Amino acid sequence: MGAVFSSSSPQVFINFRGQDVRNDFLDSLVDKMKTENINVFIDKHEVRGLALEDLFMRIEESKVAIVIFSKNFTNSPWCLNERARIKDCVDRGTLIAIPIFYKMKPSVEKDLTGDFGLAFRTLKYENRHDPVTEKWEKAIVSMTQRHGMELQEHRFVFRRFSLLLFYN
Repeated sequence: MGAVFSSSSPQVFINFRGQDVRNDFLDSLVDKMKTENINVFIDKHEVRGLALEDLFMRIEESKVAIVIFSKNFTNSPWCLNERARIKDCVDRGTLIAIPIFYKMKPSVEKDLTGDFGLAFRTLKYENRHDPVTEKWEKAIVSMTQRHGMELQEHRFVFRRFSLLLFYN
């Protein structure tokens, strides 16, 4: 599967766009979480043939989901499908979701503006006959109502993240 997790259920599922965060921010975040003995799941290689149901199961097993919004997040139906499942779990009260706005303002995500919004509108148009696009949009916009972090640089302040776990 190419995923990072231990044999027990993950405490934290990370939803991210690999090309934006994989080789710097994500690696630092996962390393710090492991140092703190937090069991984390990431789809390390975003295996294209992997059934989404396997990832959905990991989301359902988790206690917390971190959604890392970044410039190319909305280019990926994969990321959006994961995000929609995270929203379903949050709505049922079985998961806490924490947004991280990586090198973008929360208002860009909320209003679907800039490259982030353009990519989403393009993907939505390409899939205009698929009702899942409305679910994607609701899932994206719903995160603006949650406490989160805006990061404009590569450094990650783990203490701030820990505090967010208590405020969500």
